Amino acid sequence: MKRLYTTALLLIGSFVFSQVGINSVEPKATLDIGAKNATGTVTDTDGILIPHTDRLRAQNMATVATSTMIYVNDISTGTNTGKAIHIDATGFYYFDGNVWQKLAFNNNSYSLGDIQYSARAADHEGWYLLDGRSIASLPANAQSAAASLGLAGNLFDASDKTLKTKSTAESIGTVGGANSFTISQSNLPNISLAGSTSITINSAGSHAHGPDKGTGFLITGLAGGGYGGGDAGSWGGTGVASTTGAAGAHTHTLSQAIPVALGGSNQPIDNRSAYLALNTFIYLGE
Repeated sequence: MKRLYTTALLLIGSFVFSQVGINSVEPKATLDIGAKNATGTVTDTDGILIPHTDRLRAQNMATVATSTMIYVNDISTGTNTGKAIHIDATGFYYFDGNVWQKLAFNNNSYSLGDIQYSARAADHEGWYLLDGRSIASLPANAQSAAASLGLAGNLFDASDKTLKTKSTAESIGTVGGANSFTISQSNLPNISLAGSTSITINSAGSHAHGPDKGTGFLITGLAGGGYGGGDAGSWGGTGVASTTGAAGAHTHTLSQAIPVALGGSNQPIDNRSAYLALNTFIYLGE
């Protein structure tokens, strides 16, 4: 009798009010569903059970009205393509006219391939640490998601790296740069370093030099005869002198290449700005 009564109410509500009430005598909307037991300690279940499908079924629905809702209970079937591009985890989905959209119950809405930093140390809620591990070690749905992003072999390894937007010549996952560099001579500016040295040369102005042995020098080629004005044949133009001729005031020039020591030790330069170390994760679905 209860079933007949409910059916009768549905028919009456439909024809008279163009509104349908379930467990409601006065429906307040197109479909007004009231709980059989809104209060109390009754253990009977109240609520709406949304149709359950797997991802493959959702992906292959030919004609879907906008706002249709389903609960996807299995994502091991089908792929993240077509209408199912956003079906990467079990849960509620609604159709927006083109694809199934996840019905989010918080302010976070993620897409496959999203990247985020975190203080967490391990995989969590569909986020996988970018530590270079084999993709084959991930759960099946994460492997499928990675493949849909074009990832193969291993996850990216973001350890001790910063992220940048790729250039047109680069592919996603290209690695480059270095944390430090060493300056070579070709990197130095083309300048001359000023250096000085102190060289002392003894000077006595105009002066002559005496012998360091004995009392004089033996000299030849004297004009006018021999020694002491004697006959040239006696000494053959040879004589003695006690000093050299005076050279007048003069200076001496010393030319020498002088190395200028820079005092370096060839230590590499840390090329990084001040930083805060965190872990990097990629979203591959729950």
